[in-house]
Amino acid sequence: MHTKMRLVGAAMAGAVLLPIGASSTAFGQSAPAGAPAARGCVSKLPDDAKAQTQQVTALIQKLDGQGLSQDRIDAKLAADHCLERVDGGGSEFSTLGNPSDEIKIAKPVIYKAEGKDRYIAAASWKWKKIPSNTKGLDAFAISFSKKVTPLAHSLVYRGNGQVYGKKKMTQAFKSSAYGAGFLFNEGPNVGKIDMQGYQGVMGISFKASKRGCWNLQAFSKYGHSWKSQSATGITLGLTSIGFNWANTGNKWTQASQPSREVRVCRS
Repeated sequence: MHTKMRLVGAAMAGAVLLPIGASSTAFGQSAPAGAPAARGCVSKLPDDAKAQTQQVTALIQKLDGQGLSQDRIDAKLAADHCLERVDGGGSEFSTLGNPSDEIKIAKPVIYKAEGKDRYIAAASWKWKKIPSNTKGLDAFAISFSKKVTPLAHSLVYRGNGQVYGKKKMTQAFKSSAYGAGFLFNEGPNVGKIDMQGYQGVMGISFKASKRGCWNLQAFSKYGHSWKSQSATGITLGLTSIGFNWANTGNKWTQASQPSREVRVCRS
């Protein structure tokens, strides 16, 4: 079976979805930078897009695990790695509708690599409580409001620190000009103590699809399954993320609010 949810300009039971621009700057203007990189900054990150994306995703997960706020994470990425937050800064877990009592999903953040036409979008989730059943694959994906040229993807997830350590995936299940997504096993769990996929971060590096400058937003969505259910596939479109399922029951999907609109350029 297939469930697809339009993330913008559509209605969903129990959710209020924002149209493009509802949380963005005026068209043709980029959002103010959250943490600009210093002029002449020399990045400690590898130049290779794949290695860079993996390292940035792991860094965000690590710094979050140390209890740093999003503003402090942005400042450290800017100072140490020349990554400029270009979607206006700040952060909030902004899950849309039910089951908001179980999981929180943050608005995607977007960084620009210093001196390059390369950007990294990252989105994260964190469970508020460990579900009683974790059988079947879950899904997590990022999509965009404009076509992009994807360069690399990474997913890092871990437990809450009690039992399960970090796991990493670098091969997206689905990747296209509209975004990318992963299928992964958020279980096993140890009762209500810990779960393998209690929290996680996905990163995707990309360039504008062609030369010029374009206004763009990023969106993220989580799909959870249990009992005999399992996510089996992902479909991506402009501002749209759909998940395929093994059957019709024992599942839900949850989306974040979109990022602010940013201006991405390619020379």
